[in-house]
Amino acid sequence: MGESDWTGIVGGTEALTDAYVTPPNLNECKLYYAQIDEREASVTLGFETSALPSNPPAEWAGREYNTVEFYLKFTDVSNLRVKGWTFGARDAHVALSVLGDERVRVTVEAEGSHLGFSASTSSLARVRSYLAARE
Repeated sequence: MGESDWTGIVGGTEALTDAYVTPPNLNECKLYYAQIDEREASVTLGFETSALPSNPPAEWAGREYNTVEFYLKFTDVSNLRVKGWTFGARDAHVALSVLGDERVRVTVEAEGSHLGFSASTSSLARVRSYLAARE
């Protein structure tokens, strides 16, 4: 499985797969958001990329943008492990795989940071474009 094939593991990714010939590689995106919600037993990860879609959604027409952000939500999370989470996790290596019991295994690794868990469901929660200031 290629690094852009994560869309075959995560549910409801049509908003990205319709817009991109090759969906963004998670390891080339910035991980800028991680929320662990113990009430819902969920983890939401937010990514941003400057790789723009070749077929953007119609609602983006006429809008100036240079960044796309998207959120992946994982529910019924178990075996959650967090170690030394730092700002450097923005440049993390993200790996998704299917476990034998149809659960999704998620691992986020960066120097000084680790996040790992499994989830029974996963979905693309949101996609939007915006104009970001560049350094």
